[in-house]
Amino acid sequence: MENVSEIVASSITRNLETLERISSNTQNVTTVGFKSRLHSESSSESTSMAQAIDMSQGELRQTHRSLDLAIKGSGWFLLKQDDSLYLTRNGQFRLTGNGQVIDAKGRILQGQNGDLLLDSSNVSVSSNGEISDLNGSLDHLLLVSPTATTKGQYVGGEWHVSPSTTLDIDSSSQVLQGYLEQSNVDPSTEVLEMMSARRHVETMQKTLVAYNETLGKAISELGK
Repeated sequence: MENVSEIVASSITRNLETLERISSNTQNVTTVGFKSRLHSESSSESTSMAQAIDMSQGELRQTHRSLDLAIKGSGWFLLKQDDSLYLTRNGQFRLTGNGQVIDAKGRILQGQNGDLLLDSSNVSVSSNGEISDLNGSLDHLLLVSPTATTKGQYVGGEWHVSPSTTLDIDSSSQVLQGYLEQSNVDPSTEVLEMMSARRHVETMQKTLVAYNETLGKAISELGK
């Protein structure tokens, strides 16, 4: 059975983890496509994707760039770099000199035919993800959704998943060309939760001090 010190220490630890999560969310208020974390597990741990984040839709901002893409729905863009896979809602892409469509970190956007390759950024992207130019259809964006058991590391608004991870093909989401999805973090909600967590930590610290003082007095009395 846990003693009072262990219970208080465990409670303080949970609240400190909550504060860490809130800090991560508030740091990403302006991160394109960021989804706020709902639970306080460390980002280095493998957690269930389906339950770890808030999938509510972020505001859509028009940019008029042909390779700025936003997803309306629950799908994710799939990126590949070497043997690693990443899921992101950040649709800021650019075209390299060899025709690869990549994100800011150089990871290649995946289409249904594999690495997405284009001759030019002068393309049209339909709501169902079909990419075409004046000569016709080129490829379709590969949008995916995590399953109930999919796990990965969530850092900075994207999931790093194993190549062997099971993912569902998402066919219900819509793609908007020339738009970017904004972060869905609500700063006011995060501030209120932060204040509550800090108050709880302070209360638990005072409880622990009072308990130790009472215990010390009791031991002192027994020693007389």
